[in-house]
Amino acid sequence: MENKNLKFNIFKFAGVGVLAILPFFAFAQMAIDPVFNPNQLISDTAFSDTQTFGGAAGIQKFLEIKGSVLANTDPSFLPNLKEPNAILLKQALDDPESSLPRLRTAAELIWDAAQSTGLNPQVILATMEKEEGLVDQKYGSAAAQQTAIDHAMGFNCGDNVSCWNLFPGFYYQLFGNLDSSGNRYLGAAKSLMKSFNTSGGRGPSYNGSVSQVGQTIILDNTMGGYDGVTAQENVTLANNATAALYRYTPHVFNGNYNFWKFFTAWFKYPNGTLVTLANGTNTYIIEDGSKQLLLDFVAQARGLNTSSKITLSPNEFADYPTGDLYAPVDNTVVQTPDGKDYVFLNGVKHPASAFVISQRGLSAATALSVNASDASLFATGTILPPKDGTIIRGAVKPQVYLVQNGEIELYSAYTFAQNNIKPKQIVIVPDDEIGTYTQNGFVPPKNGSLVKTAGNSTVYLVQDGLKHAVIADIFKNQGYRQSQVGTITSDEIGALPTAAYAQPKDRTFFAVDSKTGSLYEFKDGVTHPISSFVAKQRGITPDYVFSTAVFVEWYTGVPVPPRDGTLVKGDKDATVYLVKNGQLAGLSAAQFKAGRYSAKKIVTLPQAEVDSYAKANAVTQ
Repeated sequence: MENKNLKFNIFKFAGVGVLAILPFFAFAQMAIDPVFNPNQLISDTAFSDTQTFGGAAGIQKFLEIKGSVLANTDPSFLPNLKEPNAILLKQALDDPESSLPRLRTAAELIWDAAQSTGLNPQVILATMEKEEGLVDQKYGSAAAQQTAIDHAMGFNCGDNVSCWNLFPGFYYQLFGNLDSSGNRYLGAAKSLMKSFNTSGGRGPSYNGSVSQVGQTIILDNTMGGYDGVTAQENVTLANNATAALYRYTPHVFNGNYNFWKFFTAWFKYPNGTLVTLANGTNTYIIEDGSKQLLLDFVAQARGLNTSSKITLSPNEFADYPTGDLYAPVDNTVVQTPDGKDYVFLNGVKHPASAFVISQRGLSAATALSVNASDASLFATGTILPPKDGTIIRGAVKPQVYLVQNGEIELYSAYTFAQNNIKPKQIVIVPDDEIGTYTQNGFVPPKNGSLVKTAGNSTVYLVQDGLKHAVIADIFKNQGYRQSQVGTITSDEIGALPTAAYAQPKDRTFFAVDSKTGSLYEFKDGVTHPISSFVAKQRGITPDYVFSTAVFVEWYTGVPVPPRDGTLVKGDKDATVYLVKNGQLAGLSAAQFKAGRYSAKKIVTLPQAEVDSYAKANAVTQ
């Protein structure tokens, strides 16, 4: 677990105090696995293999097999992951799905964090288990479960101290955060990869310098849980991945041993290993901690040599839960004995016409023959339309559609004109075939469109297929003009999901309801609270007053700090901080004296206000 801002540190490196933490769940005294090698916890190749699981769906299946609390995809659960609705904030954090118009599942967030940083999602899951037990553990209360979710990677927390304020929330643990000055703080995934990608590796500080691969260092252990654990242990850092893991958690027991234990138990055989049960006839393939039945035609489609499979004992075989049936790669064309053609996508076989197969650049002539029994094991999906992005219409009916995500969306007169569709772009498809495709509403107006319906004054901003109501003050604040507002039908406006109110432009200062006196700055898609002291010191007054109903739909971030150079302390803690680059840096007595600071200049603020500000020694980019 990575921890910052501690008064008493076991190690000190890169200006960051780090204490390792024992997971909250207890183990009975157990023997240490003799296979464990503390010098190499995981190979570099495995650590940076971003393609394990094959996608978010593979992670979701793994979580479901494990019975994890993170397998919950119910819309009522997803807000617990605390994904912000601030697109600009997510873009600044290199979130690859910053504009996705919905909340993501835990599996999707893990996958996206892995892809954006280069970290194996299996490493993320093993870390979440060793820190908070989020894969295999159960919780006694909803509050305990939420606490575990909020500190999923154990990032920015430590022994016997509270967690700091920048990373509480599943999303922020993975992706990091921004403070009100625009300083970016790395989340757990990018922090691990920063150490991994440092030339020579970046381990814990030892004897006054950052350790590197090949060096032998002495680490303190946390005691309990295993027989024969010594208070200290010599470790020779064998590779970059091991250096990164020890920098993140600077002890062998119990943290990194538990990481190794979970990772090895779940992912012993590399993905793609073909196995069979002793005296068994079926072939299975190991994929992300589960065994999946491999049919002969799938092996043929994927070019797999089933003669190379490994024979497992019954115990080894039972250690791997049975996952989904292993499917052909996407766009594999197969033909059943009744002469019907199907195209596989995401493990589902879709009926497809000769026209669609050809239009997608595939060939029915090379289709694999599949017996009815094997074909029936795979789910049958909807009839496959032309490839995404194709604009189609029937030979007789005038409606024009866009193929998107395997479904068709209807162009209205407004969106048809807005996209400047030319006749040569339109592909003619038999009307009866169009009738077999799955229709999903309308093509949404382009991002940034301002629209309304006839006879209704409410103006909406369209962004990523969602509509955001634009109140009068925001319309004025953004400098919009009535000539920019288009008129669409009530059916079109109704088809657009409603999202939060449209936001003001950057550097807007506003109050929330004139009676409350609460003051905020809007910046980077996030509202930043401003205390009465900071407002007075910086001379900030509100330009607008927004209602609570509007404000509560915007994400609230880290507060605006006092001016650089200000000395502050809380009314319940003697620690003195210097504001520098928008962050609070704690000063030791020696630093205070060396800087010739005056005690008369120290401003005492409510402790909660001081605690809420970003601290300078968190991990930044």
